[in-house]
Amino acid sequence: MLINEDLLMSSGAKIVNYTKNQFVFQENTEAISYFQLLTGRVKIVSQKKPGREFIHHVSNQGDCLGELFLFLKHQYSVSAIAMEDCRIFILQKSDFDLMLKDYPTILRDLYESIAESLHYTYMMRGFALENPAEKTINLLRYLKVSNASTNPDEVLLTRQEIASLTGLRVETVIRTIKQLENEGLLVITKGKIFY
Repeated sequence: MLINEDLLMSSGAKIVNYTKNQFVFQENTEAISYFQLLTGRVKIVSQKKPGREFIHHVSNQGDCLGELFLFLKHQYSVSAIAMEDCRIFILQKSDFDLMLKDYPTILRDLYESIAESLHYTYMMRGFALENPAEKTINLLRYLKVSNASTNPDEVLLTRQEIASLTGLRVETVIRTIKQLENEGLLVITKGKIFY
């Protein structure tokens, strides 16, 4: 957890349930709350055309969502969508600001979270010059390092989600994953990818 659950609750946070595919926040709306994932997964996306999305990041338990926008005077430039049923702490911006004033050490953790997001963004932009196998392997390598699940070798993304994260077509991802399996760089068991 980025911010301790008890501190969030004592600062006025509420726990809200979201269902799969429900928006947590939407592009072009004001950032009025701090969000921290208690359970589930949420994708941060851009949706420029109907039915087409680019996944910028997948957030897991303990991650915060859209925190950068709380420090800007801009609306959200991305949307957050639940990938499965989720429980999320929501703390109003005014209460969030008071909490930071009372507990300034939290800012260091927020800076680290934002820095990690920027690192990921720079890394993903570097993928643009790589072939599909390199893009896929680099994404899987990053996910393995940042994965806090009980099975760090399991890739918790669908092929569609991998395609959205790398900017590749789903068909290309499927062929690439099969190629990487044939090269012994990953294992596919019952349709699940292990790297």
